[in-house]
Amino acid sequence: MKLTFSKMIAVVGVLAGGCLSASAAEAVRVNVPFSFVLAGLEFQPGQYTVAESNNGVLTVTGEGRGAMVMTIPAEMGKATAPASLRFVTDGHEYHLVGVKTEDTSRAVDSQAYREHRLSFGTR
Repeated sequence: MKLTFSKMIAVVGVLAGGCLSASAAEAVRVNVPFSFVLAGLEFQPGQYTVAESNNGVLTVTGEGRGAMVMTIPAEMGKATAPASLRFVTDGHEYHLVGVKTEDTSRAVDSQAYREHRLSFGTR
């Protein structure tokens, strides 16, 4: 059991090191005036640092929260449009679904997380 746990810690360390060594293309500080959801986590209105690595990992941190998700290439409007974040709403909450920088447009990969619902009945 100890050997398996040690191997697991080593794998996590290697993966974390790989994420840290990936160079960030750009990090920006943004003020989001409304609550939003990313990777199943709710973020309150406030100041956030949004960074995208060259390998497509989007990191959002601030207000005591943080999340990392994979992104995929996307088309988010004109190439000359300013950098922006893209949100969609389902009528109840906003979801961060894309980011556009001067060089790239990326969408949050919907396969990065899945919502699971459990229905049950009482007798």
